[in-house]
Amino acid sequence: MGPTGKPMGDWEYACNDGFNDNAAGAICRTLGFKHGAEASLTKKMQPSSDDEKKFAFAFAGKMDMDFGWTHFGCEHDDTLPQSMHCMAVRYEDAMDMMGMKAACFDFDRMAVKCFDHKMFDVDISLEITKRKLVCQAKAEKESYLMTIGKFPEIKVKWTLDDNEIELDYKIQQKERIHCPGKDVERMEFDCMSCEVYLGDVMLGGDKHCKSGDD
Repeated sequence: MGPTGKPMGDWEYACNDGFNDNAAGAICRTLGFKHGAEASLTKKMQPSSDDEKKFAFAFAGKMDMDFGWTHFGCEHDDTLPQSMHCMAVRYEDAMDMMGMKAACFDFDRMAVKCFDHKMFDVDISLEITKRKLVCQAKAEKESYLMTIGKFPEIKVKWTLDDNEIELDYKIQQKERIHCPGKDVERMEFDCMSCEVYLGDVMLGGDKHCKSGDD
């Protein structure tokens, strides 16, 4: 972004392969925030109406954009994208090196959520099998493990192929947010994500997409 607020180059999508919360924080700091986290791309984030598409065209200079970057990750949560502790690969280079293994699709577009107050270091992992669905949340503050299940405003948002869904869940020991097996067996999807919130603040999330072997 240049000093006038206009882009210095072409707008491009970034692929979320290899993306992490530290890299999300680096992006958010370029926008004036202190912290950031990877977010699930939803349909609300994509232009749908003709007016929204015209606005996107006026802002980006073209109606459709290509993937430009992939495997953007940072080692620390106090950096900027140009730091030596961050790495990324041009999308065309990744395709040349890895072929279709590096291919990214619409649902792989990178999205971030930015905020100024980071209360905890939170690690979220999503585990999906035919019999269970577990969103595991580990929270740590100043090297002390915290029991986030005891916080009264903890809630979980589940997304199925970019659509938010309602699932019954309960928080078990060791912060395992568990959905009953019967709810998992009847679901058909390509990608699923879970996001853990404290009130309106997202603590973190994880996304799982099926491979050809699933």
